[in-house]
Amino acid sequence: MYVAAVIAVAILVGFLSDQVSDQFDRLATAYFSKAKVQQMVRLSEAVAEYSQNYRTLPASLAALAGTPGYEYTAGLMNNWQGYGVSGALADSMWTFRRAVLFTNDPVKGTTVASYLAANSCGTGGFNAATNAWCGTSNSMWYRIETREAFNDQLATEQGRLHRLDQKFANFYNKDGAFPAVDASNVALGADSITSLAALAGYAGTASSCTGQYQYRGIPIDCGDMFNQWGNEIAYQFVSSSHIILVSETPILNSSGVPILVANDRS
Repeated sequence: MYVAAVIAVAILVGFLSDQVSDQFDRLATAYFSKAKVQQMVRLSEAVAEYSQNYRTLPASLAALAGTPGYEYTAGLMNNWQGYGVSGALADSMWTFRRAVLFTNDPVKGTTVASYLAANSCGTGGFNAATNAWCGTSNSMWYRIETREAFNDQLATEQGRLHRLDQKFANFYNKDGAFPAVDASNVALGADSITSLAALAGYAGTASSCTGQYQYRGIPIDCGDMFNQWGNEIAYQFVSSSHIILVSETPILNSSGVPILVANDRS
């Protein structure tokens, strides 16, 4: 009787142990699954933020983690993740690039290259499809394309030029003519193009620019001399009653020609 009781208790303990083990396995699986989702979400947010701040895509996840302010992303990475950045792609309007971040079960033998070569919503891999690319339905994936931000960036640049244009309009309203000489008081030729930085007497770069400058009494700041990508803004002197402010962007049209943002005042 005692032996039977011991056996029964042992069976019960074993059963309960199996139950606890199964419950633990389910909890562990749920935890790690949730952790992978959170890692993907935070990495996706970091890639999007990087793209917004630097106007380009991280070359790799290692490059992202090596960027000041993004070091924390190293702790979000694991061998389930894959990342790829395309070369130049062109649709009917833009030349753009695409980045893809995804989860990829390493035990299934699917390489990063083979995952990116597939497309569940169109034709062509991530480095070829110009209309749409989608990852597999049984994985987590995130796609970002530089063309998504082009319209907003161009609108922002137009707004910056409008602000600068208003300064020249105020000068014209006061003097009855637009500035017609350079920083050394040498006359500007008709249709000549000179950078605002040169006209304001600034010889440095956009990243080192600070403070206020002047051109013929017009207050000029760093945002007037350089566009949001750090390229110089130009002053085209057509005549004493006609000027054009020009910002050349790194955004390319479908033929690979840089988009110019201009403010024409006459």
